[in-house]
Amino acid sequence: MKYDVLSDPLVHVEVDGELRHADLPQIFALLCGDHELTFTALQRHQHHPWHAFLVQLAAIAVTRGNGPKALDEAPARDPEVWRQSLLRLTKKKREPWCLVVDDLGAPALLQPPVPERNLDGFKTELATPDALDILLTTRNFDLKSQRMSDSEPEHWLFALVAKQTFEGFSGRLNYGIARMNGGMSNRPCLAIAPSLSWGPRFRRDVRVWVEQRPAIAKEHGYDAKGHALLWLDPWDGSESLARSSLDPFFIEICRRIRLTDAEGRLAARMSTSQIARIDATDHAGHTGDIWTPVSTKKGALASLTVPATGFTYRRLAELLFGEWTKPPALEVRADDGREPMVIAQALVRGQGKTEGYHERIVPIPPKARGFFVKDESRRLGSRSVLWIDRAGKVRSGVLKFAVLTLLQGVREKNLDLRDARADPWLERFEARVDEHFFTTLFDTIDLDDATSRGRWDAILDEVAKQTFTEAAEEVPLPSVHRYPILAAAEGRFHGALRRVLAELYEGRAIAKPATMTTEEHDRAHP
Repeated sequence: MKYDVLSDPLVHVEVDGELRHADLPQIFALLCGDHELTFTALQRHQHHPWHAFLVQLAAIAVTRGNGPKALDEAPARDPEVWRQSLLRLTKKKREPWCLVVDDLGAPALLQPPVPERNLDGFKTELATPDALDILLTTRNFDLKSQRMSDSEPEHWLFALVAKQTFEGFSGRLNYGIARMNGGMSNRPCLAIAPSLSWGPRFRRDVRVWVEQRPAIAKEHGYDAKGHALLWLDPWDGSESLARSSLDPFFIEICRRIRLTDAEGRLAARMSTSQIARIDATDHAGHTGDIWTPVSTKKGALASLTVPATGFTYRRLAELLFGEWTKPPALEVRADDGREPMVIAQALVRGQGKTEGYHERIVPIPPKARGFFVKDESRRLGSRSVLWIDRAGKVRSGVLKFAVLTLLQGVREKNLDLRDARADPWLERFEARVDEHFFTTLFDTIDLDDATSRGRWDAILDEVAKQTFTEAAEEVPLPSVHRYPILAAAEGRFHGALRRVLAELYEGRAIAKPATMTTEEHDRAHP
């Protein structure tokens, strides 16, 4: 046995500015104390997998390993309390907590026992942890593959956690986890957090899991004494576990993997399986995961799949206020403080590629905090739908036509609306609207609908004008037709903008005389 996470300080942790090495019980103790932590070797896309692993494992230890009940009291800050509670989960056996176990008939951390007791069928050999990780880098464009030749055990630990608890389908006989809606989906995080610090988030989410345990077990038919650490049981790749046999907090494994150690150099061997480890044919990723929203559309329950566009203001507003069942972690709690925040994270999978890691943080000001309660969120939902619709009209009904006029130099009835050359400016408009959306939505939360809409229309007006001005400067125009094309585009832009934002412009027209001097009025009306 080598690299025991219960006793070997494998993980580099910066604690209150000081670099330390810590084992898993020490990490739990630090997370329960008043410390500022940073896992220095953790990559950005591994943050939620690592957080989820720690939270679920701690919740299992609390409920089934006689772990500390109160995470803000002294026992929770004692590493030995955590060490003993984790050992109770494995009947005092140390092998399940080691990265490398030579006895293939015994479990290793996140690696099930190999019934055949040999690795002859483990054809895939991986020399570096990034090759094991869920981030596909084989094309060597943004991030080089197999670059971690000088890796340490903690790099393998983080990659192993991500692989076994967040991986999707990746080709024939390579199945993904149950906690996602299909093999090409993802396991997102949508949560409220009191801060971005690891400790407060950890303690909060452990409490959420523990409080939700009876409801999750009842809704999903889990067994309170069922399989919790799925790497403890042998798996030859030929049979699945039924949901009814699982603990509500189960930490899954989706691949047959064993780490090996040759003269201090770690490597991985991986085999395929005939079937997924968990029978997930009947729930579309709806497993009770506290971080994953569930769709209620079309009468079917299915967990969220984040698209390649990530958490745009349109998508996030729909998740927060639309026809989605909020996961328990996304409900504001009394202990979340005066200014909590929404945290949204997802690594988006594609067909044989990674389509980006997406993360978004949205602060919730004190006056908006109460509107995240279920009944009050409907008002924000209605307002956000209207605002998104108005932004869409400005984008497609105003800006797009004007920019296409610059590009094509023809009359509106002859514009080719399929012309994708306008997309860079339309995307620029969307990005700018995105920057303002939630801040303005929360700032105007105590205003009536008409007044708040006026504020939003003023922002759309400003952003549209800024973007069109840039397009007019950037689009190459033939010199002989430059001024007629500019005039046509400007006329089309301003005319459409006045129609779409009619109330804003009517209000300005009414207010204008009251603010004009006599001299200004005479100049304006000769």
